[in-house]
Amino acid sequence: MFSIEHKQEIMKLLGESGCYFLSTLFLAERISGKKIEPLETFVLCIEKGIIDNDGTVLDAGKLMSVMTDMDFQAKKCTPDYIAQPGEFEVLVFSNEKHTHFVAGDGRGGVACDPLGHSQTVATGRVLSKRIFYRT
Repeated sequence: MFSIEHKQEIMKLLGESGCYFLSTLFLAERISGKKIEPLETFVLCIEKGIIDNDGTVLDAGKLMSVMTDMDFQAKKCTPDYIAQPGEFEVLVFSNEKHTHFVAGDGRGGVACDPLGHSQTVATGRVLSKRIFYRT
């Protein structure tokens, strides 16, 4: 189990497999209007079973709910799904080697890539979308 005292280990995990978490964090800050501390939030979500020990998001709706203090659900949608008013999207890009999550702009474009300019986005295609909506 991780604790905040193991910051370097946490940062390594975020760097290697935290793109879904960081994309959700970007959207959560926009939704809530508040700055969210990523390391403490990441550890809290591991402790709550929302994220597993390898950084995989297990419950995206709960992740967004913890970050925003609002009730959210998430659904997996096809690449051609158009976000409705009040919905927020994370895009899942894939190329021959990797899969990468980025925050979407609600119209299928990239609003924030946690890696800046990832090769997976540059050379890949949108495989699916994760859509967040209030409950």
